[in-house]
Amino acid sequence: MYVVASFKLNKNLERVIAEIEYNNIDRKNILALPLAKKIEQKTEKSYHQKSFEILPITGSIIALFGMIYGFILEWGPILWGLIGLGLGVMIGGVIDVLRIKKTREQKENESLTEVFLLIHCSNKTQAQQMKTLIWKWSPAGVATYTKQAEDGSND
Repeated sequence: MYVVASFKLNKNLERVIAEIEYNNIDRKNILALPLAKKIEQKTEKSYHQKSFEILPITGSIIALFGMIYGFILEWGPILWGLIGLGLGVMIGGVIDVLRIKKTREQKENESLTEVFLLIHCSNKTQAQQMKTLIWKWSPAGVATYTKQAEDGSND
């Protein structure tokens, strides 16, 4: 009898394997099989093309405000427009860097590979015990598989 579980590659997988070994399942009866993922180049290109679009927007907006209020302030509209442009580009750069970090973290979380955990159990009670143990570590799914007799008879 086999217990099959699906996990994302993270610390929970390592913890559940350690706990299974702690419950007297030999290491040779445990198989962790990672699945390969296809990396798409198309999303990577669009990600880099949009990476610095906020810099000119914030620079232009704050430069415009600098020129408008520059008529009131002491140094004049041209100097305050340039100061606003520099300040806007810096603010846009900070926003863009934070946005890039956030999308990279999301891509890393999405790109985690899925791992199938296969445990060979000697009897049904041990398989049931392993299922309850695995469910504590929040897998994507758990199933049991009983190998049928090879003589063609179904029990």
